[in-house]
Amino acid sequence: MRSLMFQVADRAQISPFRLSFSGTLNIVRRAVPKFQRLQPEEIPFFSPGL
Repeated sequence: MRSLMFQVADRAQISPFRLSFSGTLNIVRRAVPKFQRLQPEEIPFFSPGL
């Protein structure tokens, strides 16, 4: 989770300390069911070999 937060903060060019751990966790929990319904080819960063 912290790694994800760092990546998002880096992309948004903000300090990772400005992000809430529990807020990020809630966002990820809401997004998981949507990603579970996608086919692998619909996920742009998916690599079958990983």
